[in-house]
Amino acid sequence: MSQIVTVTMNPAIDRILRIAHVTPDRKLRCSSSRRDAGGGGVNVTRGIHTLGGDSLAIYTYGGYTGGMYREILDAEGLPNLPIAIKGLTREHIMVLETSTGRDYRFGEDGPVISHDEAALCLRTIADYRPAPDYLVLSGSLPPGVGDEFYAQIIRSVGDRTRVIVDTTASALKPTLAEGVFLIKPNAAELSELAGHPVEGRQEIAAVSRELVAEGKVEVVVASLGAGGAVLVSKDLTVRVPAPAVRVESKVGAGDSMVAGVVLALDRGESLLNAVRFGTAAGAAAVMDAETGLGSRRNAERLYAEILAEA
Repeated sequence: MSQIVTVTMNPAIDRILRIAHVTPDRKLRCSSSRRDAGGGGVNVTRGIHTLGGDSLAIYTYGGYTGGMYREILDAEGLPNLPIAIKGLTREHIMVLETSTGRDYRFGEDGPVISHDEAALCLRTIADYRPAPDYLVLSGSLPPGVGDEFYAQIIRSVGDRTRVIVDTTASALKPTLAEGVFLIKPNAAELSELAGHPVEGRQEIAAVSRELVAEGKVEVVVASLGAGGAVLVSKDLTVRVPAPAVRVESKVGAGDSMVAGVVLALDRGESLLNAVRFGTAAGAAAVMDAETGLGSRRNAERLYAEILAEA
């Protein structure tokens, strides 16, 4: 049986607040508040389950906020494997200004991971059995582990595991030396990888083709935001447009895209159709003001529309 595992080294409790107007120098009272267990890999696992698939989330947790984080995941029923650390799991605060639709996001760096804690994380991931068919390394890295950490994870897992990486350029670059199955950068991250500004679809495609030709990665799915994505592999260079939808929140769209891509691949879909489904899942996410992870019904409807127009 195929298996998808995600890794979240720097999870966060996402607090979502709503207020009509954000005004400086005043005490502002918000009308509602909620807490979600966030972080790239956990969001991908949640997105996969939302879309009807199965995935396990491996993540770090610490302190009373870490305990709260675990409780949220368990209450959701998401399969998870926590790794204890001493530092406090961080918190993110997002303020939704209802009068304008703008959102304001405030995030912490995260707890410092010790050498021993980092080694425990590596062992836990490398020793997990059965070895996953797909391993998704997603989100930022916490202080203490260094930008090479995802590359270390890749070296520790077997060749049969396809690794998908969605992270900052500084953490992504070292993984390319290890040979990655798929990456999902945006234009800014591609610019950092290339060492020069990358603008427009043609430049994005050209830089992506260079990465593939150099053997650093098999597949690049470059995110264009509302413009969809550019898919580049050895045999393909294709723009996958995103369907036009109403935007309620942009939070979680990228993680939902990754969830859709890896789930479709796991189900045996072609690479192109997997990216089409991921694009549909990302579009469904922006329609959802609550979790930002979209609905299965919307994702499948939008996917059908993309196929019909292809």
